[in-house]
Amino acid sequence: MEVNYIGNKGTHLLMRRNFAQALVPTEPVPTDINLIPTVAQRKPYPQFGIFINSDWSGNSSYQSGNVKIEHRAGNLLFTTAYTWAKSIDNKSAAAGIGGADTGWQGFIDNHNVRLEHGLSDFDVDHRLVASFVYNLPFGRGQKYASGINKGVDAVIGGWQTNGILTFQRGFPYSIYAEDLGGLLDDFSNRANLVGDPHTGFTQSISEWFNTGAFAQPRAGVLGNSGRNILRAPGINNLDASLFKNFRFGERVSMQMRLESFNALNHTQWGGPVHNIASPQFGQITSARPGRINQVGLKILF
Repeated sequence: MEVNYIGNKGTHLLMRRNFAQALVPTEPVPTDINLIPTVAQRKPYPQFGIFINSDWSGNSSYQSGNVKIEHRAGNLLFTTAYTWAKSIDNKSAAAGIGGADTGWQGFIDNHNVRLEHGLSDFDVDHRLVASFVYNLPFGRGQKYASGINKGVDAVIGGWQTNGILTFQRGFPYSIYAEDLGGLLDDFSNRANLVGDPHTGFTQSISEWFNTGAFAQPRAGVLGNSGRNILRAPGINNLDASLFKNFRFGERVSMQMRLESFNALNHTQWGGPVHNIASPQFGQITSARPGRINQVGLKILF
């Protein structure tokens, strides 16, 4: 058994930002959009439509506790590992250009990266993985039926079963809204948080979170909800296999393999639609593949 703490901190990490994004309108933002200075008037570098440049303003922090139990004895190998962790940053990749979850360039406001301080896109706070390899104790040289002839051994001997069981919480995501009128000079905005997204509803694939807890911000106003404040569905998966090993002399062997991925055929949901402008806002519309079975033959020499 092992118990570990793992932590690391990153400072001055590479970031790429659109430095030519128009500055956010000064508060209080007028309700009449005609009174808001135009995007062109708020451009810090008006000679550029888009100006991607690099700096070293990135930071990250990772903390985790880990427990691992491993058993190696006889015909059985068994390992179980549990991780409780938290990863925080202000950008989960240097570029992020084209990322659907982080804005096309990675930031809602390129001039205020502190707004992006939150859970990493890849953060998983709870993860349990158990795996085993078990050579069944039947056949020549094994605990049971060790004295059988080669013909019978070819049938009942040489069997091996394996499995990997995974339980994992889902990845975090943000709730996005529209940049009304394009006044923020961005392709997206974050929604306003106006209630508790975790209560006041019955969770289902039709409403994974309380959609009434979010609202569209006014034109020219940044939404007040944070980055990566909600979590997508997690993983509940068993991969299992059954092998039959044949040996031909000392140098050649053959292995027949029956493998089943997502053996229990649990539905592994994708993430919910998280743009408030979508008519499917809050709904889960996808899932990862169901059970997949395959048969293989492997020759080792």
